[in-house]
Amino acid sequence: MKKTVLLLGLVLLTLTACGQKKSHTASSASTSEDKLDTTLPIISNAEKNTVVTKTLVFPKTENGSQQKQVVTYKDEQFLSLSIEQVSPNADDLKQAIKEYGVEEAQKVLNRSLEADEHYQQVKALPGFSMSLQILNENELKRVTNLDFQTLDVDKAAETEYLKALKLKELLKMNPAQYVENQLLNGAKEEW
Repeated sequence: MKKTVLLLGLVLLTLTACGQKKSHTASSASTSEDKLDTTLPIISNAEKNTVVTKTLVFPKTENGSQQKQVVTYKDEQFLSLSIEQVSPNADDLKQAIKEYGVEEAQKVLNRSLEADEHYQQVKALPGFSMSLQILNENELKRVTNLDFQTLDVDKAAETEYLKALKLKELLKMNPAQYVENQLLNGAKEEW
C-alpha cells in the first residue's frame, strides 16, 4: 500500500510539473505573438521610410545600343532616375574621330551640344543633368540624371529633350511596379 501511495505521489508530482511547463510555454508563445504584433507596424513603417536603389541593365538593341537605369525611390515616390546609354557612333562622328582624334571630336561634340537651343532649355532646369562622352571610335555614352526632388516635372515634360521619357506618366506609376515591369520586359537587375 505504501508503494502504491508513493508511486501515485510521484505520478502526480510529474504531471503537475509537466502541467506548469505547458502553461508557461503557452504564455511564452502568447508573449512572443504580442511582441510580433507590436513590431510588425515598426517594420512596416521602416519599409516605407527605406530608400531603395535598383540598377536595371537592358539587353542590347538591334542597332547595338545598351541601356542601364538606376532607379531610386522611397515607398511610392520616385526620388531619382539615371539613364546611361552606350550606343554606336553615327557615321559623321566616326569620320570626325578619324580626322581629329577622340579628344578633339569630344570638344566639337560639347560645343555643338552647348549651341543646341533644346539642350539649353532643359539644361537650365534644376534637377537635370546630362553628359555625352565619346568612349572610342565606335561608341558614345550618354548619361541623363533626373532628380525628382528638385526637378520641375511639368516644365521638363514639355521640353523636346525629355518628351519621349513621358515623365508625368512615369511618376504616376508605383516605383516598385515600374521596376517589376522593366524586369518582365527583359531587363536584368544588377547587384
